[in-house]
Amino acid sequence: MYKILKVLNNSGVLVMNLDTKQEVIFIGKGIGFGRKINENVSEFKDSKAYFFERENSRGNSIQMIKSLDGVYIEIAGGIIEEAEKVFDSVDNNILIPLADHIAFAVKRINENMEIRNPFSRELRVLFEKEYCVALKGREIIKSKLGIDISDDEVGYITLHVHSAVTSSDITEGMDTALVVKDSMDMLEKLIGKKLHVESLSYARLVTHLKYMLARMKTGEKPNIDMTEYVREKFPESYDTACIVCDFISKKIKKEITDIEKSYLAIHIERVKGIE
Repeated sequence: MYKILKVLNNSGVLVMNLDTKQEVIFIGKGIGFGRKINENVSEFKDSKAYFFERENSRGNSIQMIKSLDGVYIEIAGGIIEEAEKVFDSVDNNILIPLADHIAFAVKRINENMEIRNPFSRELRVLFEKEYCVALKGREIIKSKLGIDISDDEVGYITLHVHSAVTSSDITEGMDTALVVKDSMDMLEKLIGKKLHVESLSYARLVTHLKYMLARMKTGEKPNIDMTEYVREKFPESYDTACIVCDFISKKIKKEITDIEKSYLAIHIERVKGIE
């Protein structure tokens, strides 16, 4: 048996499970219609239950839910459902922080105070599947609110989705994106070329940096040592890779091996030849 604590809108309710004393959000078409606070309901058919922690990265969940317009929780639920079509595991605890973010983003848009996302182009490649989910989120927001969010906001939603599918803090995704962005900016200056975000070479470089950073965290190393070959064959690209890797090393406070530098040099050489 559930006791209704708040009717979010016609499609959502916040309830308490009277047996477990746990708060739950149910989202489903029409389940909130005609419902009243303190009403007891045995079940909510054709709906999805969202369990959440009382404290999240943005504050107290219950207080946030009570202050949010229900449509934002419905939108966040829709984005989670889109993520679940793509990923095997999605942490539903992002529901409230994501809804809160979207509400704040819409407020900024209405006040002409949009915040630029400095690494939106990197996020598109770094977290490609998550970005596609965020694009679906843009469509949901448009259909529910009539507001078309910017690519910058799509990038921020991407970070929320990434945190949900990797069980990591949202700041970890931001840190990765920032290191990759700064590295790509440095690389473009060193080779004297601007890389197009839609190009295959750009995608390969960003993806390589992403997995290199992941290997730095786990201690994993590439199987084949091509350092001597690369130094001899592509000396300029190897020197460029060393400069970029030294920069990254200072950022992540970890040494980057010559093997990693040689692999990055190969990607740099390819970019110089193609772009």
